[in-house]
Amino acid sequence: MLYAESEKPTLALRADVVVTVLEDEAVLLDLETKYFYSVNATGWAIVQLFEQGTTRESVLDQCRAWGAGSDDIEPIVRFIDLVAAERLAVPVNGSEPTGPVTAPRAWVPPVIQKHKEPLQRVMISAFDPTMPLAE
Repeated sequence: MLYAESEKPTLALRADVVVTVLEDEAVLLDLETKYFYSVNATGWAIVQLFEQGTTRESVLDQCRAWGAGSDDIEPIVRFIDLVAAERLAVPVNGSEPTGPVTAPRAWVPPVIQKHKEPLQRVMISAFDPTMPLAE
């Protein structure tokens, strides 16, 4: 979804979204919902823009600079829409990003995958009586 000039909100990653970089990719943990999200190298580059605060149009412009073609616009918009819909990035008052961003080594469409189970379901208590004891 493209916005009119007056409707270009700056989106920024929420402070309670923790990012862990794994080589060129990253995992995001939403501390509010406890869900994990995996992003590919291009997704990680876009997340870096959200860490600083950015607009949808700036993300599209930066992706074009990284090598995105006209066929890539739809996956980029889907990525941005999912990040916004999951409230990983929210509208803020702010300016465009000013810091460096690690560009993807080669352009591929961005991918974000929400893991099926939140953290509290993944973690099992060591004191859970249903778990067998180590002998």
